[in-house]
Amino acid sequence: MSTITDFDAWLDMVDLEDHEEVYALHQAVSGCEHFGMYKIQENRGKIFVTANHIDDTLMLASEDARRYFLTVLEKRSGISEFGDIEGWHGFHRAMAKED
Repeated sequence: MSTITDFDAWLDMVDLEDHEEVYALHQAVSGCEHFGMYKIQENRGKIFVTANHIDDTLMLASEDARRYFLTVLEKRSGISEFGDIEGWHGFHRAMAKED
């Protein structure tokens, strides 16, 4: 198990499969708290993100790194096209409903 700072490499390992996984990761990092399969630990201003299905831990070394990680996640997932995570998540939940 290693600690890495490469956002893209870690996101590739996590392999987000659907909107619920993206939402859970975004909520965990933005709120600095456990959410779904993502666990958050803080230590001396650094945030460590783990996912229960991969061995590597992502280290966000500063508040700027945390904000930038969220920007990367939003761009990779198309969240920025919806204005915010809540609008994006609501759209995808509605599209996934089977009436």
